[in-house]
Formats: sequence, structure tokens, C-alpha cells
Amino acid sequence: MPNKTDFRILLAYPNLPGMLVPPMAYGLFFRILRGEGYKVDLFDTTDYVADESVSPQNRVKFLQAREFDDADDRKVTHRTNMLGEFREVVEKYQPHLILFSVVEDVFLKTISMLEKIEDLKVPHLLGGVFPTMAPSRCFDYPIVKMIGLGEGENTVIAVSEALRCQKSLMDIPGTWYRDADSKIYKNSLPALVDINQHQPDWSLFEESRFLRPMGGRIFKSVPIETYRGCPYNCAFCNSPSQRDFSTSNELGNFLRRKKISALKDEMLANIKLYDPELFYIIDDSFLARPRDEIHEFCNMYDEIRLPFWWQSRPENCRPETLAHLKSVGCYRISFGIECGNETYRNNVLLRKPTNKDIISQFEVIADSGLPFSVNLIIGMPDETRELIMDTVELVRSLRGYDSLTVSIFVPYHGTVLRQLALKKSYIDPHTICQHTTAHSVLNMPAPYVSSSDIDGLMRVLPLYCYFPKSEWEHIGRAEIDDELGNQILSEYSTIYRHEFLKENQDQKQIKSTVVGSLACRASPKDSIRHTVIS
Repeated sequence: MPNKTDFRILLAYPNLPGMLVPPMAYGLFFRILRGEGYKVDLFDTTDYVADESVSPQNRVKFLQAREFDDADDRKVTHRTNMLGEFREVVEKYQPHLILFSVVEDVFLKTISMLEKIEDLKVPHLLGGVFPTMAPSRCFDYPIVKMIGLGEGENTVIAVSEALRCQKSLMDIPGTWYRDADSKIYKNSLPALVDINQHQPDWSLFEESRFLRPMGGRIFKSVPIETYRGCPYNCAFCNSPSQRDFSTSNELGNFLRRKKISALKDEMLANIKLYDPELFYIIDDSFLARPRDEIHEFCNMYDEIRLPFWWQSRPENCRPETLAHLKSVGCYRISFGIECGNETYRNNVLLRKPTNKDIISQFEVIADSGLPFSVNLIIGMPDETRELIMDTVELVRSLRGYDSLTVSIFVPYHGTVLRQLALKKSYIDPHTICQHTTAHSVLNMPAPYVSSSDIDGLMRVLPLYCYFPKSEWEHIGRAEIDDELGNQILSEYSTIYRHEFLKENQDQKQIKSTVVGSLACRASPKDSIRHTVIS
């Protein structure tokens, strides 16, 4: 039996190329395992490139982000032999256990990594959102021997100790295990963890992993989790399923907020250890908490005053809240509206605010002077071109945003909309999804948008939001990926980048006197804003 100091654990992070900000799970697992005395190392796939087109590059290509260069801005040289180098690391390090935290987008990459080292017979544990939402689907792949369901802070210790002490893996809480005869053991779940108990340790990650674009600049950014879970029921998201998973298994309330005192300690430790330039708050919806607690956070953060980013829903914004957040260092915000058709958004996406409410709230947000982006989703089940253009119309009625993030709908396991897509036979039940700028996997009949329709709209949607309607016919031709379409797209994209994306947020003047949004300033009367809240 090896001592803990001789027991080697490899944290393998199967990430999409270029997706920045280190994952919270790995920071926590390293802190916990190192605290227990184990030897721990990391293999991170983030800076390996492949043939697939991935989200960060697509965001720039589709006019949703300002241009940046990994080599110049992050000082990173891309590598290509991910599987070969992964095997080399495993052969050299000889881990007793490999831990993976897996989202659906990278599950198949994880399988390829396991296949590359199959002959080395290293025990592994796959945890994370995808194994929790689709445990049986994971075991459709014979190479998968063990998965973790739910939170992993306690599970990683239990599995490590069982392997070190050469005990059975068949009855560890929080795991499913496949034995040599392919029998699967489904064990009970552990209680939810106290999220105040552990601070993440980022020291395994290279310096470049903390550098990310933000508002047109590059910041050294450290992630912060101020609460875990989400109180909302958005049909496109699997956060509600994580909450339901805990409730149905009688584990308790998955939605937990950190104590402000614990947050302060964590932030001060991060500043001392890593000297960040910005805190990147990873909460699903930062403002979904009691208003008094937001102001308590601000009062605490007044001692820190490092720029920070967060995301939330517009209906949670109040002038006094935004003013307080701005006064202590809020640098930038992202807001999801997803869909501009009120009926569809209410009945299908389970989001209740009206268009009038949304437009009114963005007046408040714009008046705050805080820079912000707006998030949209296109290509959802039963969505037509007309519904997507309703989204364009709503965006044209919003004032003050300085970028749009447009995602292609992905029917992730654990979401209500995946079940709807399955019910309507829009996807194969075995579909494992890719990231949100890949081609749509839905196969919907007319009059609903096709995958090629969605690809075309992804090329030009910010242009529809920016240019007057007199230009829409020309922009529509740019949806077609051919010589003429690409020529038109290039012409409009050049103007858009120069006029709308050229400046970073510190240079851009966002004035509350602008009528309509910055994106339709060329023709403010095109906006539905005047008919909705005239």
C-alpha cells in the first residue's frame, strides 16, 4: 500500500480549444487532494488545436467578439498532438488514478483520451455535469469504468483512498462502477458539500490560462464562485435539473450561497497568490439573491476594488444596486434575453418577463453606465425565421450594449428542450452535443429553421441588429456562403468592426441619451421601442 505522498493522481481537463478561465472543479480538487497529502498533477487540453471550429474563434468570426491573438495576447503557441502528448504524460507520471470533470461538449474527446491509454489500465473517474445528467449514456461506452454523480469534493477522496488502500470500488457513495464482468453498481449519493469549506488552488495552471479578452482588453482573470446552482427554470439550461437531482435524491437544496466573509478570505488569498487583474464571477445569475446580500457583498468588496465581471438576468437590476456595484469595481456584465418573441419565451423557454419589461430594464442598465453584452440563442425547437427576427427587433430596441453573443441552440442532456426535441423527433436519442457555435443538430421540417438556415443567420445576425432595415435585403444575401455572399459579408463586417467593435469598452462612450440601441443608431425609427413603450 503506497503512502499518500507516493499516490499519484492526474487531473485531466478535456476542454474545448481556447475556452479560457480555469474550471472551478479542478481548483477545488487540487486543493482538497493536496491537502490530504496526495501527489497531484494536471494535463490541460485547452491550448491544443484540432480540425474542429471552436467557440472563441467563431465568436470573432461571427462578429460577436473583438479580435484577439493567442500568440500576441496570451503568449501561447498552439499544439496539435493532444492524444499523443496525453499518453506520454500518463506513461511518464504513472498515475494511480486519473480524474476527469466532463461537460457534454467534450465527452467524446474524453472517450478518445481514455482509448489512447486503454492498454495502460489506469483507473479513472469521470465526474461533472454530463455523467450526472446522463449516467447510463456514459456507460454505453465500454471503456468507461467509473463515473461520479453530483458534487465531487468528497467523492474524489473516497475513490482515491479506496484505490490506495486496495479496497473495493463497488460501494463508494456518489459513483457508478463497472466491474470486470461488465456488471454496473449504482451507489447511493453523498450529501451536498459545504461550499464555504474549500478555496480553490490554481497553482497547477499555467499563467497563460488566466489571460482572457474582456471588453476589448486582455486581463489576468481568476474565477470566483459566489454561489452554486440557479433558482430559475430556463428550458434550455441543465442547471434546473441539477437542482431537481438534489431534491429528488433528498440531498438538500442545491442552491447555496457562500458567506460574504468566506468570499472575502478567498478573494484576498487569490490576490496574494496570483495577482489577478480581474475577478470572473462564474455564478449562473449573480443578482439572484436577496438585495441586502448584494449590498453586503459591495460593502465587503469596497476593500478589494479589483475589476470584476458577472452575468445575470436583466429583471434583477435596480438603479441603486448597479450604482453600488459600479462604485466598488464592476467592470462588465453579460445579460441573457435569448429570444425576442414574448409568447415563445414565456411558453417554451419558461422565462416570464414581457418585452416591455425587458426594454424598460435595459434603460435602467444603460443609464448605469456599466458596459454590458447581450446573449441570444437561435435555432431552438419549433423556431421559425420570423421568431428569430423578433429577437433581432427586440435587440434593436435595447440601448447601450457593446457586443452580442449569439449561440446556436444545443439540446444538452438534462434540459427540458432536449425532451421536447426528442418528443418531436428532431434529434436522435443517442445524440451527444457539441458546443454552441457548431452546426445545429436539430432536424426540423419547414416552416422551422433548418441547420443551414441557422448557419446563415449566425453569419449576419449582429448586422441585422446594427444596420437600418433598408440594408436588410443585401445583408440577407450574405447569409449564403458563396462568392457573392462572402463578398457582401466582408463589406458589411468591415464597417461593423470599424464602427461598432473597433474600440474597447474603455474608449467607447455609452451615453444614456442615445435613442434606441447603439446598434441601430443609423436609423433609430427602425426600432420597435417606439411602439412598445411610447
